[in-house]
Amino acid sequence: MHRLLRNVPLGASRLCASGITAKNNARTLTYDQKLQSQQPIKTSSTWQDTAETLIIGGGVAGCSLAYHLARAGQKDVFLLEKLELTSGSTWHAAGLTTTYHPGINLKRIHLYSMNMYGQLEAETGQAVGFHQCGSIRLGTTQTRIDEMKYQMSRQGWHDAPQCMVTPEQIHEMVPIMNMDNIIAGIWNPADGHIDPYSLTMAIAKGARMYGATLLQHCPVQSLRLREDGKWVVGTAQGEITANRVVNCAGFHAKEVQKMAGSDLPLVPIHHQYLVTSTVPEVKALKKEIPVLRHLEGSFYLRMERDGLLIGPYESAESMKLSEDWTRNGVDPGK
Repeated sequence: MHRLLRNVPLGASRLCASGITAKNNARTLTYDQKLQSQQPIKTSSTWQDTAETLIIGGGVAGCSLAYHLARAGQKDVFLLEKLELTSGSTWHAAGLTTTYHPGINLKRIHLYSMNMYGQLEAETGQAVGFHQCGSIRLGTTQTRIDEMKYQMSRQGWHDAPQCMVTPEQIHEMVPIMNMDNIIAGIWNPADGHIDPYSLTMAIAKGARMYGATLLQHCPVQSLRLREDGKWVVGTAQGEITANRVVNCAGFHAKEVQKMAGSDLPLVPIHHQYLVTSTVPEVKALKKEIPVLRHLEGSFYLRMERDGLLIGPYESAESMKLSEDWTRNGVDPGK
């Protein structure tokens, strides 16, 4: 893979084009401090008939929940995956990571995640494929620039580094881009992209290290709530009694929820991205360009080896809804 454009530590500062310093101060969530205080234990993925928390779904969300619960000290965390870890929507993800968010609390969660990704490899010994190349949100209309200025006016509430950049600065970071209509951008140096499969495998390894059990090829067949508030989870291998069940089944979550006797208003939607073959201009670059997000164009773009990965968000007129999945349920083999 190409060398990164920038690898900015989360404690770094950057002088913004507007003269404002965007910095990550002492309020950063202390993932590293929590990590140092834990003594991981090793366990195997074996059957058990009771669980404190049972998680359905072995994608990045389910594995991350198992990891965090086990690391926090909860015993008997049990995850069931019907096929193999990441075999659902996680495997297909483009892997974009960002510290940007207009909401203060969610932006802190984003920053915590980025901090975690940066240290997970050292914790588990498992590579995560993290490219911290930064990202630029492109502004091509005055309305978008006004929104960016508003976001910068709130930057003092945020920990993650962020600043506005000029067209000249953008062109310096992305020399192959057509700069027509580019007025300005928001630069997030801690952003980037990550390999979803490798990340999930590292999180799963960490979950096992801290005592969680992750069992693959074990689809859930039934859910029954007992009078005492415990759940009986039926599988082909037997029943599990759990104090709580968490539905992390992705686009299968609607079917899982039906087993529990309620409806989840989930509608699967196709989103396509394309990966090019080698592009000579991309191959000639000395360093990786930032992830680009163009809201007016409704697409994102990043480097993928010597080519590009481009993900357009379809208009309402051209968007294809998975109506058969909504009516009849998702193919269990997906």
